[in-house]
Amino acid sequence: MAASGTPRFQHPITVIYADPDPAARRRTVDELESAADELAIDPVATPVELRGALADADERTCVVTEYRFAETDALSLYDRIRGDGVAEIPFVLYTADSDERLASDAITAGLSGYVPRDVADSTERLLAQLRTVVDGRGQSGDARAVDPPPSARTPGINREHFTTLFEYSPDAIIVTRRADPNRIVDVNPAFEEIFGYDRDAISGDSLDDVLVPDGDEPVCIAGTVGLGDVVTAVVERLTVDGPKHFSLRGFAAEIEGDIYEYAIYTDISERKRRERELEQYRTLVDTVGDPMFVLDAEGRIEMVNDAMADVLGKPRAELVGEHPADYMPDEDVERAKRTLREILSDDDRTWETYEMQFEPVDGDPVLVENNVAPLVDDNGSFTGSVGVIRDISDYKERERRIHRLHEGTRRLMAAERTEEVARVATEIAHDALSLEINSIHLYEERADGSPQDDDRSTADASDDTDGNRGMLVPVAMTDETEALLGTVPTIEAGNGIAWDAFEAGETIVHGDVRYADNLRNPETPVRSEIHIPLGDEGIFIASSTATNDFEPETVTLARILAANVEAALERARREDELAARTAELERQNDRLDAFASTVSHDLRTPLTLAAGHLENLEPHIDAEGEHYRAEIEWALDRMDVLIENVLALARSGQRLTETEPVDLGAVAERAHRTVDAELSVVREGTLPTVEADEERLLVLFENVFRNAREHVGPDVTITITATEDGFAIGDDGPGIPPSERENVLEFGYSTAADGTGFGLAIVSEVVEAHGWSISVGESEAGGLRLTVSFGE
Repeated sequence: MAASGTPRFQHPITVIYADPDPAARRRTVDELESAADELAIDPVATPVELRGALADADERTCVVTEYRFAETDALSLYDRIRGDGVAEIPFVLYTADSDERLASDAITAGLSGYVPRDVADSTERLLAQLRTVVDGRGQSGDARAVDPPPSARTPGINREHFTTLFEYSPDAIIVTRRADPNRIVDVNPAFEEIFGYDRDAISGDSLDDVLVPDGDEPVCIAGTVGLGDVVTAVVERLTVDGPKHFSLRGFAAEIEGDIYEYAIYTDISERKRRERELEQYRTLVDTVGDPMFVLDAEGRIEMVNDAMADVLGKPRAELVGEHPADYMPDEDVERAKRTLREILSDDDRTWETYEMQFEPVDGDPVLVENNVAPLVDDNGSFTGSVGVIRDISDYKERERRIHRLHEGTRRLMAAERTEEVARVATEIAHDALSLEINSIHLYEERADGSPQDDDRSTADASDDTDGNRGMLVPVAMTDETEALLGTVPTIEAGNGIAWDAFEAGETIVHGDVRYADNLRNPETPVRSEIHIPLGDEGIFIASSTATNDFEPETVTLARILAANVEAALERARREDELAARTAELERQNDRLDAFASTVSHDLRTPLTLAAGHLENLEPHIDAEGEHYRAEIEWALDRMDVLIENVLALARSGQRLTETEPVDLGAVAERAHRTVDAELSVVREGTLPTVEADEERLLVLFENVFRNAREHVGPDVTITITATEDGFAIGDDGPGIPPSERENVLEFGYSTAADGTGFGLAIVSEVVEAHGWSISVGESEAGGLRLTVSFGE
């Protein structure tokens, strides 16, 4: 459909359009049909088809043709058509060959018009030319151009066509006479429109004075251009609106004995502006760091910058015209096509980013991020695409390294022993960070202080100079480390650069250890080395046989790993210490169990024997001996109680190895029933549930209750109170004087004549076995108050 509702032609016109290029032919037909409804386009591809189409030509027919054909050109074709006796119809040259000489040859040959196709408004110019040569045919108009008759010196000139070209040409034309150089004889209407000068006002003026800017050299045509020759130049000329750039085509023609010189000016200011913009764009493209490319509508490469050529591994000039599919996997080619279709179908999207892969001529595939946008013309038609890519291979590798480091850290945190932590750490450094030569050294105190006699093969060795008995012992290393160094040595205090880093607590990176101040072994194969202290635990060492082999990013990731290793080592060390303490406690408990068994067997056996003999003597004891028998029986009972208390104390003092959640209230109730259900026991508040040994807590409450009953009496009232961080047990007895309270929990302390002094000592042992604390005070009733705190 036409661009507007106003008809461009007085009557319908048939245009025979000849162009051997099918894409250009299709594009031109579409542009003309969209611009003017009055045009009926008959496209042909060859001169033979054109001459066949002319058989049906009438006065409303014109020919528009490209210049070049396979075996001829438009000017030769025009001569043959005229020789065939075909009726004289307008013949317009519409060509991508914007040769200035060609325009002059077209006019000289008698063609009706010449329109270059490579200018911005070429379609509008062509329509204007068609309107001029078809609708204007036979009208007198205001044709004041020179009306040349046929001449032997200019055999192809046709008077009507020459006048039409002059009057209706879309380009500005100035006519001068060689006999009066540079004096303006006439200008055409297009000159008035383009330059803004009145035709009558400048006739007779000097061309140079009117048009040539100060300081600009005029292009000399007068007397220098032979008949049939053409001079061309790009010039700047003055218009009413200011200077503009023009393409100048100058030629001479002999008319009725005089030689006239014609200067045809095509406004190329817009083209110059576009050229400047294009040059700026090319400069931007060439200087920007990221690779860029432009593809045409068929997906062929129109332009790439140097960075893109480097990615593909081929010179820029050789890439133009190729298809990027030659450098991409098939799936990425389909992805690119699909992405462009999606963008074009969505008005809200102008570009898209996706990951893809390029396969250079030589080398490994390159993973890139492609930022692609379609290119469209003024009519919204797809003309190609532009892409800016970014090599993300390093980014993806960094992402993979961080992921592997994260996964490795999980393994690190799951390691339970220090040796296992160190081993896992060296594996992570090897697999995640590509630090193939690495080791972990842990700090230990020397037992004897004597120097270590090692055949040191690393970069890190010197004499023990500071008297420090500490050393860094290798506990884990990679196979590559052992292959390079043989036996990995222990690093004693003062022994070189690794110890310096450990002692300073700072990460130190050596690009070449041969230049380090504290190097003892100049024969070391190591060149680059990283030393990262692991707090007080030890040091991580990564080495390389190449100089300056560690990138800052690698060092950063190694420091992250080292921080995690330090935390894991501290945790593992605490677990090792806890395991050692647990083992020691178990040994102590075993010894206490053995002691209790000994006491039970070795003391109870003679006591049982004595009790049996006493029972056998009872029939033989007279009244006088009864008193002594009773005393012996009391002593034996007393001994049995003491043995029970000693056994209870031994068991209560054993450190706990296993605990479980225990309800204090329930345990207190159980102890109440066991000791004496008739005792008055009151609970204030809700007693908490704690991690404890339930049987030992039962012993605690039983001994407190017995102690209250034995020292206060059966009428005693016992109160159990929940406190902020534990619980308290008080009674309403006479209490303990402040001066004696610190002794209450000692073995043997008792205020009762027949007391053993073990009861509250057992309570204290149970509390300490749980890691709690106990204090002695006065209850609200004035009696004894024992307060147990769970806090550290």
